[in-house]
Amino acid sequence: MTPRHLLVGLLVVALLVLAVRPAPAEAFDPMIALAVAGAAAAVVVLIVFLVVANVEGGKRSDAAPPESDAPVLVVYVAPTRAADAP
Repeated sequence: MTPRHLLVGLLVVALLVLAVRPAPAEAFDPMIALAVAGAAAAVVVLIVFLVVANVEGGKRSDAAPPESDAPVLVVYVAPTRAADAP
């Protein structure tokens, strides 16, 4: 084994030890934890809402409208003043 191979092997082992060793623990603010949990919950609710809306929308578009419902015509007549009104 040449000195170069020995040096490369030592460097690889040193890098692996640094990568595998866990980082020192740091303090975690409870407010940040609550904010992260709230954001995660909001994302989950949004995804569930979109999935349910997509499934329900597909079912509604496939169904034909009931034939017993007659169309409704809405007419608006603007009020006018009588000629003799004050």
